[in-house]
Amino acid sequence: MKNRALVGLLAMMLIAVSLSAISVLADPIGPTNLQELSSSSRQLPTTSNGTLNAQGGNVTQVNIDALSITKTWQGYYGNITGNIHLDDGNNQSFYVWGNGTLTGEVYATRNGTVQWTTINCTNGTQRLAEESYLGVITSDGDSVTNTFNDTSHPAFYVGLQQIQANSCLGTNLLVNGTQSSTEFYQVLLSDNSSNLVYTSLIEDDSYAYNSQLADFQLLVGENEHDGNIGPTPYYFFIELS
Repeated sequence: MKNRALVGLLAMMLIAVSLSAISVLADPIGPTNLQELSSSSRQLPTTSNGTLNAQGGNVTQVNIDALSITKTWQGYYGNITGNIHLDDGNNQSFYVWGNGTLTGEVYATRNGTVQWTTINCTNGTQRLAEESYLGVITSDGDSVTNTFNDTSHPAFYVGLQQIQANSCLGTNLLVNGTQSSTEFYQVLLSDNSSNLVYTSLIEDDSYAYNSQLADFQLLVGENEHDGNIGPTPYYFFIELS
């Protein structure tokens, strides 16, 4: 009887440890190191003036091509390194696996206490709230609505929450200077408190917008309209799977 009781107690302890591990590992975590290597400044406006000769009595058709720099978005890209660990509560490693092909997500949010257990696709009301925060309206070319205007993306997990394929508002970032439809997916997620989370699906060693190899590309919102000047702090989280 004592042996049976001991076995039962050990079984319950193992179950408790397993559940504890699940609850700890269920949510995305902050990176162990977040290093800004370089920051490319925004494109400079053209300083030369176009010149046309005016001639009395003439009517001339003119086509003008111009470029405007967004005041709404910041871009991040880079590489990810890491391993999969089996660690105890004191961060002592029981076993470490080297990563094969990197998969997972990079998250950025203005709130460091996201309710990850309630995370889901951003809805229309939350998207409009983000536009208001960023100082844009839906009809603006670089609004949230016009930027995240697709719902094509693979299925993925955020902790234990499954995000179904083709269910969230999203976009694809550029690859080698060209708009992609199959790489560098980014989607909008929010928790029950309407904390918006910009989410990038990791692409292992893929060509980024500038033809350099990268593991992720990520857009985040930043309001620099009407005299507003950043920066805006973002909390980064990562989940490797």
